[in-house]
Amino acid sequence: MEAPSIAVPEAKTPWFGTIPAFALHTAIVYTCALRVSGSLVARWFAWVAPILQISSSVPPRDWYLQHFELVTIIPALIAGYINLVRFVPATVGRPIWDTRFDSAVTWAWSIPALVLSYKMLQYHAPSSVLFGTSMTAIKYFFDIQKVMPTWENPLASDPVRVAAQMLVTAPFYAGVAYSLGAFVSKHDFLAKLFRFEKNEE
Repeated sequence: MEAPSIAVPEAKTPWFGTIPAFALHTAIVYTCALRVSGSLVARWFAWVAPILQISSSVPPRDWYLQHFELVTIIPALIAGYINLVRFVPATVGRPIWDTRFDSAVTWAWSIPALVLSYKMLQYHAPSSVLFGTSMTAIKYFFDIQKVMPTWENPLASDPVRVAAQMLVTAPFYAGVAYSLGAFVSKHDFLAKLFRFEKNEE
């Protein structure tokens, strides 16, 4: 007599954890781009520069724009490399940790890239005499303004363009850097690189 077969419940579909993981990674990307980068520049000028007696004639907001790529990419690269999602509390992160989410972090750049693509497709060259008319969408979003407009000098640069670069271009940079950092961490490229250098010695 055969033993009755016991029905084994099917494993949870990966989407159950991948979708929340993707949303979480995307939120981290936008947080890095919209909050962390500017905060780091502000803290540098408020705390670190005075201690190190570093003086600068450039206001922090202009310094941020002049080093836009650097201050956007490096924090996101580090966040992706150390995999911030692993610090999510278990009560929140359990559905994410129950499944593999490598694909979610790999695609963290996709939403910012879609937003950027949409904005570039919707772009029309400005008709303002003040800021010029012959400008491609690539230049509009990627040729970063060097001076932040202020209440005292609102025409220092195009405020709409600065806002577009901060809200659209920065998340794209951060998304690519975040996914790249996670990719480097996953494949342990830094350890392999240092191991290779030691072997050469």
